[in-house]
Amino acid sequence: MIRTMLSAALVLMPLAAGAQAPPPVTPGTPYEQARRALLADGWQPLRDPDADRCSQTDRRCAGRPEMLACSGTGAANCLFGWQRGGTTIEVITEGEDTVVTGLRRRR
Repeated sequence: MIRTMLSAALVLMPLAAGAQAPPPVTPGTPYEQARRALLADGWQPLRDPDADRCSQTDRRCAGRPEMLACSGTGAANCLFGWQRGGTTIEVITEGEDTVVTGLRRRR
């Protein structure tokens, strides 16, 4: 895995003065709905060559090129990367139904 997965705790993106508004995604939102909202708001999927590989049978990440990492055990956490302008974020999900649990700026 490219990074340690987070627990289900909510992670919010801090905004610096003059920073753009956070993406239109809230915890508890199904990832597919959050994905549509991000695309509509001008965010682009981040394609990271160092991302984990997604099994074609894993519906959490299949067809989602922005997948960075998905855990095969435990809470089934996943990270999905997005970018807009000079900002890159990670959407954190949990469970087989990929429900958003938080957002964070990517470093």
